[in-house]
Amino acid sequence: MTFASDRQKQGCGKLKRHFQMGVLAGMAVLLAACTVPQSGRYFVLSPVAPKHTIQSGVVKAVLGVGPVEFPSHLDRAQLVLRTGQNELYLRENDKWAEPLEETARRVLMQDLQDRLSPKRMEAFPWNSRDGVNWQIAVDVSNFEAQPDRTVRLNAQWKIVDVSSGEIVLSNHFDQRIKPASGDSAAIVAAMSQLWGQFADDISTAFTQ
Repeated sequence: MTFASDRQKQGCGKLKRHFQMGVLAGMAVLLAACTVPQSGRYFVLSPVAPKHTIQSGVVKAVLGVGPVEFPSHLDRAQLVLRTGQNELYLRENDKWAEPLEETARRVLMQDLQDRLSPKRMEAFPWNSRDGVNWQIAVDVSNFEAQPDRTVRLNAQWKIVDVSSGEIVLSNHFDQRIKPASGDSAAIVAAMSQLWGQFADDISTAFTQ
């Protein structure tokens, strides 16, 4: 009985060690999987060619762009989609490669450069030595995909005479575009198109 009992104990001990090793190996695999970053996509806005050719150098002045302000719900790395009037969805693996404010300001400057060919462009903030004549300030309320599967840009913009601080023109822009699909790349492409239309709207104020 003693010999048989010893063999049973040895067998149980081996099984226990194998089980513990298996558990540890499984935990190691699980931890390794958790530490491997998930694959993701990163996006930026892109300039859009003007719809109409504008005479080069139509604005013989220095234009300053900014601030370009976004609401806090858009001030994040993830791509934001509106799924309801009071509900948002964040695509965790689809992110902006840089803050939305930065990519929006840089692309707006390029779009305005292509449309107006000013003497020079400056990004906010600037100093007195930059010689900015006209400031273009933007306040965005909405710039995201909507529940109706469109992308909406809703923004207020104004042109300020830097020398006097006077607001010479203020306007409201609210347009929508339907992207080619619900994929994030198509949504960002539609956002770029809308941002280009926004630049068209601002440029019109200088060319009329």
